[in-house]
Amino acid sequence: MAKTRNGVIAALDIGTSKVVCFVARVDGQGLRVVGIGHQPAQGMRSGNIVDMEAATRAISSAVSTAEEMCGEHVREVIVGVSGGSAASHNQSLDVAIGHHEIGERDVRRVQQHIHLPAETADRDIIHSEAIGFSVDGTPVRDARGMFGERLGVEVHLVTAASGSMRNLQVCVRRAHLEIADRVVAAHAAGLSSLVSDERDLGVTLIDMGGGTTSIAVFYEGHLVHVDSIPVGGEHVREVIVVVSCGSAASHNQSLDVAIGHHEIGERDVRRVQ
Repeated sequence: MAKTRNGVIAALDIGTSKVVCFVARVDGQGLRVVGIGHQPAQGMRSGNIVDMEAATRAISSAVSTAEEMCGEHVREVIVGVSGGSAASHNQSLDVAIGHHEIGERDVRRVQQHIHLPAETADRDIIHSEAIGFSVDGTPVRDARGMFGERLGVEVHLVTAASGSMRNLQVCVRRAHLEIADRVVAAHAAGLSSLVSDERDLGVTLIDMGGGTTSIAVFYEGHLVHVDSIPVGGEHVREVIVVVSCGSAASHNQSLDVAIGHHEIGERDVRRVQ
C-alpha cells in the first residue's frame, strides 16, 4: 500500500481527460479522504501517454494540489491503469502438496508457476488472482483448510502493454513519485461501486472514460474478465457535435456548457434529423 508513516494512502488516476489524486488517512473507521487534486489531462490519448513532458506536468499539478489540501508529502501512489489495452488470460496450475492442510502459502506457491504465453511476452502482469480451486481433481470453491495430495488453481491474469506501462512509470517518477501498486481502472470501479452480492451473482461493469471504454466482469466474488476499446466519451461528444450542430470538435466544451444536462424531446429529435 502507498502508505506514509502518518497512515496516509495516495491514489492517482491518470485518464485521457483528467488526472486526479486522492489522499486518504487510515483511522479506526477505515479510510477518510483528506486531500483531492484535479487537473485536466495533458499528453494523453485513448488512455495512453503520447507526450511525456505534458503528462508529467499534469501528474505533478494534481498531486501538488492534493498535498496542499491535506498538508502531507506524497512519495508513493497507487496508480489506476486505463491504457495499455488491458486484457485477461486464464491459467490452470497444479502442484503436489503432500496431504497436509492447504494454506495461503500453498496457494502463493502455485501462483509462482505463472508464466505468460510467448505471444504475450510484450505485456506486463497487472493483476493475478486465484478464481477457482480443485483438490485431487475435485472442484471446490476455496481449498484453504482442506487436505489432499494435489492442489489445482485456476488463475486469472490481467495484463497490459509493457511499453505503455513503462511510459507511465517514467512519467510518475519524473514527478518525484514511486508506484506502490497498479490497478486496472475498470477493476477499481467495480470494487468501489458494486456490492458483494452483485459480484457473487455475476455482473458486467462498463466504465466509460474520456478516451477509452472498459468492461470488468465479476462472478462468484472474483474478477473474471476485463477488456477495453479506445473509444470513450470524447468520441461520443464529437459525434453529437457534428450531427446536431455541424460544429468542429473544438466546440465540444461549449456544447457541454450549453446543453450538458438537457433532456432530449421531440423537437430535439426533429432538429437532429
